[in-house]
Amino acid sequence: MIEKGKSVLLTLLVVLSLVQSYFLAYNTPYKDAKVKSDSDYVKTERLGEEEKADNLVFPEQLIVHLGEDKHTVFYPSTQTFYNLIMTKLKLREFKGLQRDSVESVDWAQIRKEDQGVELRFGRAVPFELLQKAFKIDGDFLFFGDSIDRIWIYSSKGRDEVRTFFFSSDGNYVYESMHADLTIGDVEGFVGFGQYWDPYSTSDGVVYTPDKPTTRLFEMEVAYNKYTVEQMQDNLFFDPGLTKTIQSNKSGSQMYTDGKRGMKIEQDGTWLSFTDLTARTEVNNDLFDNVMSAIGFVNQHGGWNGKHLFVKDAESETGESVVRFQQYYKDVPIVPDRGLNFGYIQLFLEQGVVSTYNRSLVVLGKDATNKHKRELPGGDELRKKLQALRDSGRPVEALFPAMKPTILEKTVSLTPVWAARLTTGEVVILADSKPYV
Repeated sequence: MIEKGKSVLLTLLVVLSLVQSYFLAYNTPYKDAKVKSDSDYVKTERLGEEEKADNLVFPEQLIVHLGEDKHTVFYPSTQTFYNLIMTKLKLREFKGLQRDSVESVDWAQIRKEDQGVELRFGRAVPFELLQKAFKIDGDFLFFGDSIDRIWIYSSKGRDEVRTFFFSSDGNYVYESMHADLTIGDVEGFVGFGQYWDPYSTSDGVVYTPDKPTTRLFEMEVAYNKYTVEQMQDNLFFDPGLTKTIQSNKSGSQMYTDGKRGMKIEQDGTWLSFTDLTARTEVNNDLFDNVMSAIGFVNQHGGWNGKHLFVKDAESETGESVVRFQQYYKDVPIVPDRGLNFGYIQLFLEQGVVSTYNRSLVVLGKDATNKHKRELPGGDELRKKLQALRDSGRPVEALFPAMKPTILEKTVSLTPVWAARLTTGEVVILADSKPYV
């Protein structure tokens, strides 16, 4: 009887073991489980929106060449025409890319004589990242390269459209031998620019409006802020183990669990986070780092508005620096020196984030106290550009932006001309004035 009882018990144990093994192997919550370490982050409440890579890669400006050395410029804020061109180009396919020297084409002549459009990006974009936004041939040998421009034009006197991708090193171009673009497409792009503001260039690099523009408004926007508690929950493995350190000199607050540190400053509007466990000793891959940066922001705070990938660089310690520029109403936000605002920046090594800087301000959708402003153009603007160049600070791009001022309950946004230097630094070149 005892032996029979043992047999029954053994059988039950075997059955239970098999059932447990089945659930461990096939039950979804455990199938992809990983061993938790102190370097993992806890999945917490969603704060801002999550974002996909293709929404973070778009041209900073579209240069439309009208022929006869006439040009205009569309920015994302030029919503109707900019969006019409971009929607059409995202549906087209670019196949059969072939590399050649950038000097294989006389670009100065093309710029003056032929009709077309240039897509200019904030900074160099890896081919793999560009594929997220455009239908580019995947069977391509030079995917390690990065692109800062795409130039599409119809040759004068020839029934063909040519499309070139410009390598960011300035040495090579990649021509798409089988792009499904037509003469009609190019004529449509040019038609959008026929009655828009005229722009001029002396070097083919920076384009300036021939007259002042009044297309932007000064405004005030109400805002909320991510709280300290929300960011603690998002960034620390166990928020209950963090210690608070009050900085009396700057008024900032610091929080640490011994391995990670979080600093909140500017009256709770700016965050600096450092993870001391993130150091690695392997080579960096820009595409991997950008994709990891996007994923990190998605999980730890989200996106407080529209952003553009604008910067990749290397820090003094060899880390990859990835920055995303914040936009409001399709206009980039560029603060004065001394104010941290309007961007998200991460330091990474092989996809691992070591430093995370971001604004904690969440701007509302509605604006108040709107007033039309006038941005300078013509000779007045060109003189300011020349003064910057004469000071030893070459300019590679000019674009309209919003200068923020953080008030008690609102952020004041004022139109300005911003210039990006060849070093990557962005400065405010010219303020706007009231329009009367």
